[in-house]
Amino acid sequence: MADFVQKLYEEYRSAVCKNAATIGQFESAFRIFSYVIAGKFEDSAILSELLYSASNLLVLLNDTIIQSAAGIIPKVPASQERLKNIITVLEYVGVFVEISAERMYGEFGRWAAIAVLQIVKCVCRFLMLVKFGVGIQAVPPMSPIDREAVLKQNESAAKDTNQNHAATSNGEANVPSMSFVLKRSGKTMRSLSTTEPLKFRDWKVPSTNGSQSSGKPKKMTRDNLMPSRLTRKQAWGEILYILKPVLHLGSMCLCGQSSFKPWLVSSGLDLGSLCLLGDGSDLNSQEKTELRRRALMLAMYLLRSPFYDRVSKEKLLQTLSALSNSIPGVSLALVPLMEYLPVWQRTYFYTWST
Repeated sequence: MADFVQKLYEEYRSAVCKNAATIGQFESAFRIFSYVIAGKFEDSAILSELLYSASNLLVLLNDTIIQSAAGIIPKVPASQERLKNIITVLEYVGVFVEISAERMYGEFGRWAAIAVLQIVKCVCRFLMLVKFGVGIQAVPPMSPIDREAVLKQNESAAKDTNQNHAATSNGEANVPSMSFVLKRSGKTMRSLSTTEPLKFRDWKVPSTNGSQSSGKPKKMTRDNLMPSRLTRKQAWGEILYILKPVLHLGSMCLCGQSSFKPWLVSSGLDLGSLCLLGDGSDLNSQEKTELRRRALMLAMYLLRSPFYDRVSKEKLLQTLSALSNSIPGVSLALVPLMEYLPVWQRTYFYTWST
């Protein structure tokens, strides 16, 4: 049985590497279908989330296969990579787990599942910050890769390797070196016999034979930027953001879902975190993008209960209804959206996941 599973996986792995574009189209169709069936029948919500979660997990699996086939190795320790994978998987399956737990175990099971997922994510993110010095953590931490670029890079590396092997077998390795090293000073000098014409010279330091390719394929690494070293103030800002989901759940348990206190606690922690993290001028590009995402996500508080139920719900529905009635064709998108809003609004991981 184990041999059969291994053989099946190897065949799937080969198919993914050879048909990356087709696999990508299949993943997109899978995700679009999950949107189409949402709200169409009684159990459409759970089926839609099952398909959506499965499509995201499939993307994660296929990305891992392609990176492995291309010889790409992580720049981070294996334990940190595992933590990133755990957080990413939990982000992808959160809504499905919540809906399934409610269907099987009722309201208590739903909130128990929510609490477990949020606590596990909080612990993993805290370990990444404290143990591995990860700075501003993206949501989710594992983003889809550019498969076309990875495969092209792998093909280029394989082509260079084949050319080096061919050059060695044809005796081209005996071609005079472009440079030589002075015995006393150790300085590298360019050989006059192999110097290129003036208009083609780049004037860079010539490479020695030892630094040239030995015919072995070079291992590639993931093109992830190194995390910025956070100041003490910024570290506290990130800690507030990490602890926010658990603190929000605790305040809901104490004050109730209809109270404004959990809403104020969460929004206050978000604002406090952004203030402590600052403008992000000393962060890398990925971390700046994450800060901008967090700032934009503040608008989500307009759609989070109890503010949504008491203030913004009526105005939002009136606006969507007016657009649907006044602009031809828009109703095809807005009417299903208005029908799905109650389900979306009631699902914790839709509105409060981060």
